[in-house]
Amino acid sequence: MEALRQLYEILLDFLFPKSKDVLRLEQFSERGELFKLPLAIGSPSSFITPLFDYRDRLVRNLVWAIKYRGNRTLTCAAATLLYEAMVEELGDQSLFESGAVLLVPVPISSERRRERGFNQAELLCGSIKACDTENFLRYEKNTLKKVRDTAPQTSLKRSARLKNLSKCFATENQDELSGATVILIDDVATTGSTLKEARRVLKESGARKVIAFTIAH
Repeated sequence: MEALRQLYEILLDFLFPKSKDVLRLEQFSERGELFKLPLAIGSPSSFITPLFDYRDRLVRNLVWAIKYRGNRTLTCAAATLLYEAMVEELGDQSLFESGAVLLVPVPISSERRRERGFNQAELLCGSIKACDTENFLRYEKNTLKKVRDTAPQTSLKRSARLKNLSKCFATENQDELSGATVILIDDVATTGSTLKEARRVLKESGARKVIAFTIAH
């Protein structure tokens, strides 16, 4: 599967050459300077920590390259920053005192997976776990499932977003969730509706605490 994804990425780069912004972002990443992008201003909810300001053009291109192209260089660079942010948060809140710490990607619809060939949140989680040399995170790829396809959130007003997401997630491995801290990973938090619904379902299934990290807001 990984070899196929690499081939897919090479083919995309050949057919659709990278933009100047993406090449610039890759240069930032290789120099360890991605953190210099404009930081997020605020958050849609207190349990969500976004890294960057989505209003910035380079940040939007960063998200696009990861979400639609699965750009390996940018995924790894963003994951490193997400990992550093969550380690700081975990240390501040002393979340290691009891229970497991589970790393959970926000799932996408089966239609989106067929279109892209991957889930960008899973790519981020895989790279985050690669940073976890202390092995304090347990990557649970299938704990949260999307059981109902939904309309794209960006096209809906707030009230419609909430209705659109109702009962779209379900959990597996509820024994693993009992008393655990869950770290949700997604690419963007706009209103936070998707992450709030995921958090609600996880807590109802026994998670002690649920926090979320995204590339941008």
